[in-house]
Amino acid sequence: MTRLSRVVALVAIMTLVLALPAVGAPLTFPTRVQDGFTSPGPPVVTAASWILFDESSQTVLASHLSTQERAMASTTKIMTGLLAMERSNLTDIVTISKRAADTGEREIDLVAGEQLTMSALLKAAMIHSANDAATAIAEHVGGSVEGFVDMMNERASELGLTETHFTNPHGLDAPDHYSSARDLLDLARVAMAFPEFSDNVRSRIFVFPDAPDGSKRIGGTTNLLLGDYEGAGGIKTGFTSRALLTFVATAERDGRRLYAVVLGSEGRRAHFDDVRALFDYGFSQLGIYGTVSTGKPYVSVKRRVEPGPLVATSNMETLIHLAGQGLMTDPPSSTAVVPEPVPPPVILVNRRPVPPPEPLQAVLTFWWDEIVGN
Repeated sequence: MTRLSRVVALVAIMTLVLALPAVGAPLTFPTRVQDGFTSPGPPVVTAASWILFDESSQTVLASHLSTQERAMASTTKIMTGLLAMERSNLTDIVTISKRAADTGEREIDLVAGEQLTMSALLKAAMIHSANDAATAIAEHVGGSVEGFVDMMNERASELGLTETHFTNPHGLDAPDHYSSARDLLDLARVAMAFPEFSDNVRSRIFVFPDAPDGSKRIGGTTNLLLGDYEGAGGIKTGFTSRALLTFVATAERDGRRLYAVVLGSEGRRAHFDDVRALFDYGFSQLGIYGTVSTGKPYVSVKRRVEPGPLVATSNMETLIHLAGQGLMTDPPSSTAVVPEPVPPPVILVNRRPVPPPEPLQAVLTFWWDEIVGN
């Protein structure tokens, strides 16, 4: 090696050594944004308070102000019907009083002095939402409207309905007459356990006995979801100027029964739209999914070496309910808010050179001797 080439090599080595601190300068790069999914939220409804319940899993799927005390309108008649089932016989003969005939608002046109069966009056109250029939039931079961109201409040206390108080059997606006979405849900579930009650509230039309003057009386349901929404099965609607639109509803699909209660819905047929949206949400987005293990042979989708089938050794069955996996918000916000994405953090990484196998001074000494020593 000539002296000139050795000098050039030494200069190259020194340049590399001096450049090493620059290589050790920090590098910056964004971290990877983790993929994920947003939890499904309940629909926006007009109701001031509401609740959605899955009876098959005993789970509240979603709710909003469900314990708020509010006027309940004709959903009151659920308690009236329950007490008629519990405290009387459907074959009882009821004599209609003038007070019952003059109740007012929606009626089946009862006539003072006529006699009808409890079964007919129950149908009129629960299907047609007849206020005069509700009053007639109250007078027969409780001895008077006032006595029946006492029975209503006693039964509410027995059922643990702490946000409920009754002052009449029909639901027309009155001071201290209120309930909550949660209480009406619990009340409805008790009443629906009676086959006669559940049969009535899923009926769309009935023929009432003729009036004393021979006039025909036909009652139609106030629940427009019957026959219009898949699986709808009752149970009671209501409206007053104070309560606005109210609805306690149930629907069944694929072995699941959902309940929805809406109080204070606003707009034409808004209570039906609200319940429909809640049911769609419960059935479509909050399903129950089962996993394996019934003790029967399990066939793998992949080819296996062993000829025999796999066998599940337990009899356990697991159900996963999305509402139980933290996918619900209670209460929901009135509007959907999408937060701004959080900017990814910046991570500083210092790169340090790996030390040479020998001290730098020894390397330089070696090359100096090679250059100037020869």
